[in-house]
Amino acid sequence: MSRMTPVYALFAFQLLIVAAVPFLCRGEDGPVDPFLNSSTPLPPDYNGPIFKLSHNYPTKRPAPLKEAPWVRALNGKPLSSDNALLYAEALKKHLSQDLKTLILDYKKWDSARAGWYNIPWLFSIQDPIHGVYTGSGFPRSMFPLSNLKKDMTTLVVVYYNDVAGYTLGRIWGSDALHPDVTKAQYEEGAIIVKVALTTATADDWAILDGAPSWDVFAPLPGGASGTPPVLFQAPVFQIDIIVKDSKSAPQTSWVFTTFVYNKDTPGDGVDKMVALGVMWGNDADVNSAVDPNGVLKQSVINPLAPLYATETLGYGGRLSGPNDGAVAQNAIVDGKLRPRLSVSSCMSCHGVAESAMKSFLLPGPGVPRATGSIGPGTQGDYIYLYEPGSLEFNRWFQSRAGNDPQDRGTVSLDYHMNLAYKALPLWAKYTKQDRALMFKDVPSGLKQLLMDPEYSSKSGVLMGHP
Repeated sequence: MSRMTPVYALFAFQLLIVAAVPFLCRGEDGPVDPFLNSSTPLPPDYNGPIFKLSHNYPTKRPAPLKEAPWVRALNGKPLSSDNALLYAEALKKHLSQDLKTLILDYKKWDSARAGWYNIPWLFSIQDPIHGVYTGSGFPRSMFPLSNLKKDMTTLVVVYYNDVAGYTLGRIWGSDALHPDVTKAQYEEGAIIVKVALTTATADDWAILDGAPSWDVFAPLPGGASGTPPVLFQAPVFQIDIIVKDSKSAPQTSWVFTTFVYNKDTPGDGVDKMVALGVMWGNDADVNSAVDPNGVLKQSVINPLAPLYATETLGYGGRLSGPNDGAVAQNAIVDGKLRPRLSVSSCMSCHGVAESAMKSFLLPGPGVPRATGSIGPGTQGDYIYLYEPGSLEFNRWFQSRAGNDPQDRGTVSLDYHMNLAYKALPLWAKYTKQDRALMFKDVPSGLKQLLMDPEYSSKSGVLMGHP
């Protein structure tokens, strides 16, 4: 349960009761519509399909499936290494038709009619064609075995099924002006889908050969501030599907699944998305720094997954996809440089989703990155992290229930990082909340990112799960 100090009780009160304002609130440059598709105009002469933010959230709790096919795939047994991949495939198969329309036949995609929803307030970071925004930036050295030839940036868009959309409606209401974070707990059967693209092409990275590509209209990553948007193609290379399933995941109530593009798999672009793995807990009893060969019981990796996707697995081999930033390069740990270190996972990152965030997405103190030299022959951009396996580090690797926050004095957001790290900071900016008070006790580096969410989103700063 939430444990609230006076400062965060005040913050929660601000989220619950905001002064009445018109539907179009007044932002820094005039009226702002929380449900605006994108603040970026469409490219000249563009006549194709566009992103339409779906926000007519269900007001009544949708009935859950009586016998979900992914649960049925377990044959009454607990999730384990024996059946987790069957669970993932059944989940993907259940969503296959919608995924194929969204990814392969976008002109026929109607998210509202299909019963999928989006979160408000992301208009300033979303492109107008697919609604994608920057996920993470990666140097080519992140993927040495699969020979990525140049640095890349990933882009993502997130959709919520009707059950998850019901919770979005409870959080945001009809006008999205006064979010209630105490209603952020999802119902059983909630499904959230994230589609990830990359600015790399098949010429840059051979693993992308034949991958489905989307039109994106956005500034190319790495440009100067104010760089105008351009129209470019971005291949789809990862799909994450998470489902609220407390029976299968009794500790966390969530099952995370990740699918990655495999050019050698038969079929169309969605068929070629193969399971990388499944995760339903952080294996808190396995200290992978002390026992590197410790067997994980809550994270299963597909032994046939493509090589590139396994290059960025998380701490101790826990699930993390190539979009997810679980591997830190140039980390400073206890004063020493660690050139490459697996430090995160799907659930350790999402587990810090709370209001207001007090823990960095990666297991570290959340102080600003350091740029410069830390010794002879060293020059670069460094991130400070805790020693893997230490008590501080292990706080990120607990299997907590979705209503149990990582940090005292915060409200847990049920593993909903898109809410904590994107939507709430953008809401706070455009409704002119007292952000200095909201983020008063947030570590300085994380505070910078929450205070300026558009910078962190558009630049790919801070690896982690959007």
